[in-house]
Amino acid sequence: MSGNVDEDTWRDLGLTLVGQNEDRVLVLFASDAELTEFRRRLEAYQSGPREGRKHAPFAALFANIDEVGRIQPVDRIGRLLKLERIEQPDAFVDGTTYTVDLELWHTGDIQDCRRRIDQVSDFVTNDGGRVTDTYVGPSLVLARIKAEGRTIRTLLTLDPVASIDLPPRVSIRVSQQLDTSLQDLRPVPSPPEDAQGICVLDSGVTAGHPLLAPAMGEATAVPSRLGTSADVHGHGTRVAGLALYGDVQGCIDSRNFIPQLRLFSARVLNENIGFDDEDLITTQMRRAIEYFKNTHNCRVFNASLGDKRMPFNGGRVSPWASILDHLARELDVIIVVSAGNYDHEPSPDATPDDHVQGYPKYLLEPPAKIIEPATGCIVVTVGSLTNSANLPLGTQTNVALRPIAQPAQPSPFTRSGPGIGHAVKPELCEFGGNCAYDGDLRRLRSELAELSIVSLNREYLARLFCTDIGTSYASAKVAHSAARLCSQFPAASANLIRALLAASAKVPPESRELLESISDNAVLQLCGYGLPSLPRAMFSDSNRAILYAENELPFDRFHVYEVPIVEEFYAVDGERQITVTLAFDPPVRHSRLDYLGTTMSFRLIRGKTVEEVAAAFKQRDSTQPKVPRIPTRYDCPMSPGPTVREGSTLQKATFAMKRNPRNYGDTYFLVVRCQQEWARHESSPQRYAAVVTIQHRAAVDLYARIQARLQQPVRLRATV
Repeated sequence: MSGNVDEDTWRDLGLTLVGQNEDRVLVLFASDAELTEFRRRLEAYQSGPREGRKHAPFAALFANIDEVGRIQPVDRIGRLLKLERIEQPDAFVDGTTYTVDLELWHTGDIQDCRRRIDQVSDFVTNDGGRVTDTYVGPSLVLARIKAEGRTIRTLLTLDPVASIDLPPRVSIRVSQQLDTSLQDLRPVPSPPEDAQGICVLDSGVTAGHPLLAPAMGEATAVPSRLGTSADVHGHGTRVAGLALYGDVQGCIDSRNFIPQLRLFSARVLNENIGFDDEDLITTQMRRAIEYFKNTHNCRVFNASLGDKRMPFNGGRVSPWASILDHLARELDVIIVVSAGNYDHEPSPDATPDDHVQGYPKYLLEPPAKIIEPATGCIVVTVGSLTNSANLPLGTQTNVALRPIAQPAQPSPFTRSGPGIGHAVKPELCEFGGNCAYDGDLRRLRSELAELSIVSLNREYLARLFCTDIGTSYASAKVAHSAARLCSQFPAASANLIRALLAASAKVPPESRELLESISDNAVLQLCGYGLPSLPRAMFSDSNRAILYAENELPFDRFHVYEVPIVEEFYAVDGERQITVTLAFDPPVRHSRLDYLGTTMSFRLIRGKTVEEVAAAFKQRDSTQPKVPRIPTRYDCPMSPGPTVREGSTLQKATFAMKRNPRNYGDTYFLVVRCQQEWARHESSPQRYAAVVTIQHRAAVDLYARIQARLQQPVRLRATV
């Protein structure tokens, strides 16, 4: 479909709309007579206008239709089956019994749906199979089937069948991990003396937890009238466990908890999980962050906090977000915040099944936008991905219990951007858990351990570990990676740490496949630049070289950097990429819609000399001769484009090449520009960090060749 046709129009034709996907493909049911009439009208339209008429018959309907065809059996094979390489009907083998979940198209008539599921059940039974469970809900019709390959192949040909897929997987991994005791683990050492500090701003911390105590630095309440630093809620301890260790489940599996960081805690929430009644939130944030930066040299702060009453739908950012941005710039620290959790409530005209049927579109609707302080432009905002679609033992026979998302897709509670000025928000995503929908109970299930994130339990004497879901835990994992990068690169600025994190990030293919067909920017709005990788941020590979620069730019000036292109990059066939990441920390002002005092941008130029590039970007007054713009073919097309990325203080774009780029020479040029908006001259020069990643899919040793060419550590050099 290239246009919109309302449902009443289809109904007038005797057609029933039963499904629609993100590619604007409509699924319609019709009787033989109705289908014959539909085809008659289509033929009349295709014959063109009648004599004396301007438009063909039924043009209002068919002008919006790109193609008409029947659903094929292969279209009904589900994603999980395809992951198991069952991609064609013939892959279902005779004599082999399969357990699958069958979904029928919902016609809107419950009784009709029940008749259809009964007909399918009779067919399966008569063909030697079994139907072990069925569910007919307001918008879902499901059956759990055990049948041989020949039966499955026939089911794939039936018009009422929407899809056939594998059931959710049952797991006891998390349940077993939760039973791990201290005796099952190796002794926990203290972190190195010079360990980088990470500070958690939350509900406090259980400092005596045996997995936290060896790494525990100062814990305090800000303000002191909140009482002790103890965590009476549990959220702060769960966040702290992930901020300290990153992957708690991995540590359990290895039976090894080795802290590489020093943990600090600022309790900023009272016993009712609210902020102090007397101090402004801006005062609390400033006192806590300044104290731990100045006293303990903490450079990474995690604030898994947010106000659900304040989804961002335009306008100004909050004072809370603004103070965090001010502090990040003023103190040169990394502040990581969560995008916030969204509790989806189906609209009155929708059914409870909308939790499943409406996913992920409802995550892009206005109520699901990021909440304060995630709108901050210098803070790093983190969204959530699902870590699992496994269900707990004992639920395997319940076809009505459905995980909402598959692994590595956006969590069904995460929130979406963009931020102020169309900034990319969230910039990063990490694993934060999943939910299931229980059709029998007609409600969301968010407490299932196998779909949750494992972390440390406040009540550790009863059990060391517990589970929960939320963007809070995704944020804590990114904060852990940021602190580890600070340990690896102790002299790096906060801008460089942010740039390295974004440069290492990849959007999981599962998320990209799900979101790309919804809208052009859905991937950026929910996943940002993707899931960061600590090894990719820390180290180059043989076929992937990281170059970086930290610098300052006066207002309305630019730098030009040489990007070396070695012969192996263009001589060896295969996909090649150059990715540029730019991070800067401008002055901000809460009272302005143009929130950023300075803006920055970049371009990647090829096939020109440095003198030509500098001349093209140099500002001139009216007395100087004009210099022609650089032609488009020399300006590398990068994705996302400038319009999308330049509202952000953390920008990333990729130039992908499949053809041999030899004709453009062995040196490309990165142009980084700084533009004054409302910032005063005392804020000049503007600090920034740039990271360039040069990558080839083939096994070529780019890193060694680039390093040899530069004859120094792999670092970008400014020539203008």
